[in-house]
Amino acid sequence: MRLCVVFGWDLCWLRPWPRAGKQTKAPAATEAPAGGEAYGGMADMDRPRAAPSPPKKPAPAAAPAPQPPTDALANTGTTTSPAPSQPAGPAPVLFLAYSYAMNLEIPSERLAGVMDRHVQACQAAGPRVCQLIGSSRTGDPESQMQGYLSLRAEPNWLNTFKSGMAQQADEAGGRMVGETTNSEDLTRQMVDTEARLRAQTELRNRLQELLRTSRGRLSDLLEVERELARVQSEIDSVQSQLAVMRTRVAMSEFTVQYSSAPRSVGSDTFRPLRDAFASFLGIIVGGFAAIIVIIAGLIPFAVVLIPAIWLLLRWRRSRGGRFFNRRAAAPTPPAES
Repeated sequence: MRLCVVFGWDLCWLRPWPRAGKQTKAPAATEAPAGGEAYGGMADMDRPRAAPSPPKKPAPAAAPAPQPPTDALANTGTTTSPAPSQPAGPAPVLFLAYSYAMNLEIPSERLAGVMDRHVQACQAAGPRVCQLIGSSRTGDPESQMQGYLSLRAEPNWLNTFKSGMAQQADEAGGRMVGETTNSEDLTRQMVDTEARLRAQTELRNRLQELLRTSRGRLSDLLEVERELARVQSEIDSVQSQLAVMRTRVAMSEFTVQYSSAPRSVGSDTFRPLRDAFASFLGIIVGGFAAIIVIIAGLIPFAVVLIPAIWLLLRWRRSRGGRFFNRRAAAPTPPAES
């Protein structure tokens, strides 16, 4: 203040200015003086000064420019990279039950051996890998034979088993004449069954907790026990259904039909003729037996009817050959001439 009085007011404005490249920031609590107050707290400064400029607001961020339409880009020849796709969600889980069928044509004399090898291969794999459902074989090895094999097996083992069957048929002099593949989607059934199982299990737990903590009447406790027994039976039924569906998904069904090509001349070519000669004597004996049966059936009628007819004829003879009591008409006298 004294410098301003002695040397003049111009010295009051000789204060150090910030150097280039450096910025000084006033304390946040300091505010610009109002009215006639001097800058820096000098009350006796009467030289007018410009009011401090208000702080600048940050400029709003520029909006992204709209992308030109696809047709315009195509006309100009420019290409744009596609926007990054969003990460795909987890793939849905499908529960499929597969069933396979195969038809093999094998010579009749070798059909039984090929079929036995297939059955032995399934039994050797064990029930955890392959389960034999049924098998049958009919016919004559010298003429024509047919066979049937049904099993349930693990998919990987079954694929290996099927790939070797065609080769075995070729080695036996046969061939594969047909193959089919079917699938059944059990996803919805299994999801619904699992949801029902969870709901029933939760209900059972609540009933058990209620039965354990309830201090009500005996009739109420008995009602809770009956409901708990019903829910438990429902849980057991649902679990068995779910186990069956899981088994169908985990193991595939496989059916094999064996057949042999018919021969022009075989052991059964003359079978009808042999059967006819073999039954010749039986047919004759059967005819005599039929006659005896007829006679035996008529004897009771003869015992009753023959005496009745004899008595009827005798009675007719006693009446002069008449069955009814009628007199003969008187003869007419001859006419007189």
